[in-house]
Amino acid sequence: MNTSTEKIGVVSAVIGYMQDVDNQAALKLKNFDVAPHILRLTAGLGAVNTLKPIQLKMEVAHMKATADLNNASYGAYNDASGVIDAMMGMLGKGTTAAKKLQNIRSKVRKHSSTPPPTPTPPLTVAAAAAK
Repeated sequence: MNTSTEKIGVVSAVIGYMQDVDNQAALKLKNFDVAPHILRLTAGLGAVNTLKPIQLKMEVAHMKATADLNNASYGAYNDASGVIDAMMGMLGKGTTAAKKLQNIRSKVRKHSSTPPPTPTPPLTVAAAAAK
């Protein structure tokens, strides 16, 4: 499967081919009218160019929301873990009541107290074009 950039490149190249006067003449001899195809492909390319920045903006927002959610869940977990430690200390670490609290945490996979790094947003169309 081609990448989005490759697909856009193919569409642009086909439009350019059909816009070439010599190619138009050769195709016209074979009764191939390029005009409706140029019009349709140009409109399709316009739709892609309109939608791409919207999709990138939504992707960046999704990445931020994911990072915010991860940070909130780590914070809530670490808070609950601290409360478990405090209650176990109050009840006595070796007591049956404290072991019940310890089981709550041991049922959950090993948890890191450090949230994962925030993902890097993708390049914008303007920044990618500048490269």
